[in-house]
Amino acid sequence: MFILGFHFPKELGNKIADELVLEKLDAAEIDTSGINEIKMTMEEHGVAKELSYTNKDTFMFKALAHYIKTAESKYMIYTNRYQIAELSKRLDSDDETMALCKNFDSMAHFTVEAA
Repeated sequence: MFILGFHFPKELGNKIADELVLEKLDAAEIDTSGINEIKMTMEEHGVAKELSYTNKDTFMFKALAHYIKTAESKYMIYTNRYQIAELSKRLDSDDETMALCKNFDSMAHFTVEAA
C-alpha cells in the first residue's frame, strides 16, 4: 500500500493508521523553513483559479511541502490530492485547510509549487 508515496507493508491491509503516515512524513525530514506559501492553479472546465495556502502548522502544509520537494512534476494527480485531503480532514480543523480539502475533492487539474 502506498500513501503519499510512502510504502506500507501489505500485512497492514488497506486501513493504515493516520499515526503511521505521520511517522513516515516526520521521518522524511522535509525542510519547510524556506516555504512561506504553497501556490496552486486549479483548472476545471477550461477555467483557471489561483489558490494560496499559508497555514504552516498543519498536516496539509507538511504534506504539500513533501509533495513539492519529492514529486517529479508540479502537476498533482487526483490520488495524491485525495489522500492528503482525507488525512487533513481528520488531522486539521482550520477553515483555510477545510476549504482547500473541498477543492481537492474535485476532479479539477492542479499544479502546485512553493513560494
